[in-house]
Amino acid sequence: LVRDGRFPCHLFVCLSRARRVRARILRQGRMLGPYVSAALILILGFLYPAYECFKAIEKGKPEQLKKWCMYWTILSIITFAENLTDKLVFWLPLYYESKVALVLFLWHPRVNGATYLYESTLQPWLAENEPVIDKRLEEAKLRFQDFMSRYFKRFTDYVQSRSADIMTYLQRRLPDAAPRRSQGGGGGGGFTFVSPRDAKEAAANAFAQKTR
Repeated sequence: LVRDGRFPCHLFVCLSRARRVRARILRQGRMLGPYVSAALILILGFLYPAYECFKAIEKGKPEQLKKWCMYWTILSIITFAENLTDKLVFWLPLYYESKVALVLFLWHPRVNGATYLYESTLQPWLAENEPVIDKRLEEAKLRFQDFMSRYFKRFTDYVQSRSADIMTYLQRRLPDAAPRRSQGGGGGGGFTFVSPRDAKEAAANAFAQKTR
């Protein structure tokens, strides 16, 4: 099938059939939908563990705090992975039911799945690769800081250049002096009023106008 190019077509047909079967089962009320499972995960996977963390903090139980820290660490990785699985394998039967069961498996006292996954898989891998991870994080932080500094400099330079252009434009558009005041009667002539630079110059201009 792969050689003759028919594998993608058969895969698409299988996915379409699986979606139709799942939709039929959902209509019959035999499976959880995405909304019901999301509500259950919100209650069982977030609200209840958060309350248990509150009790562990208030009662000063370090072992319980350690247990729930492991839980939140594993849950964060699973939540990150769900962004991919919810788009690729959501059509599988019992997919949403498995998500709810996984949340219960992580914190239930009889199994303590989060503690098992952390101590058997995640902790050894992180301990082995911790120097490399810290180095990569430090490099990423320095690159981000350098990017932000260069971007901020470009932004300030752009604002300064645009401000200078605006000031130049306003200086060209605005008149240098007020319009001339015409005298009464038949005689022509007049004077040009220039904006005073300070209070003394304004008083001198007013006195000169009265003497005329």
